[in-house]
Amino acid sequence: MAEAKVFPMHTFVTCLKGGDAADSGLLDMLSFLTQSQVDAEFAPIAAALSKAWIYEQEPQLTKATAGDVGGLGEKVAVKPLPEAAQAQAQGILAKMADLRAQNAALVDQVAKLTAEKAAIAADYAGAKGKLKDFEEQAAKGDVKLSVTASKMDEHIKKLEQLMEEVAKVKAQGVVVAGVAGGGAAAEGGAGGDAGGAPAVGGEPEADFGLGSNPFADATW
Repeated sequence: MAEAKVFPMHTFVTCLKGGDAADSGLLDMLSFLTQSQVDAEFAPIAAALSKAWIYEQEPQLTKATAGDVGGLGEKVAVKPLPEAAQAQAQGILAKMADLRAQNAALVDQVAKLTAEKAAIAADYAGAKGKLKDFEEQAAKGDVKLSVTASKMDEHIKKLEQLMEEVAKVKAQGVVVAGVAGGGAAAEGGAGGDAGGAPAVGGEPEADFGLGSNPFADATW
């Protein structure tokens, strides 16, 4: 067992009656008693384990006030905890250190997951915005396509109407031409021409060498 080590009485009082857990003198004394590295976070546990052994050695201190303990002198010599108590304290402190490391890892993981969640949320918001823009553009495209289709239908109807008119004109033109040709043929068959001139031809007159004098008509 290590030799005893002298500490200021106020550090001993702080260990027994409580005080600033971050006091460097107290941390040094607790590290010596437990033969472990004790920091401010582990100080309350190390102090509780150390007090149990000290009160077991000096039961009268359990009833003493901080002033009573402080009045015992300016300094106090203490020895490390016995091996059994020391092993118990070291096991507890090691377990706490392990839990602290696990907790730190979990905190770090949570921070990373939170950052990833924020990044995913930002990406989702951006994708949602792009999707909205795409839907709006698609909607505008549908409107343009609908208008274009309507115009095409209108042009097709107009073209169909024009083709019907052309067909009618062609049909009427053929009929008129046929009627005109038939009339001319009929008039020609009567011996006259289109200008209303007298008919000529036939048998020659007896008093002249031409047939049917066209100038003998009283209307000429």
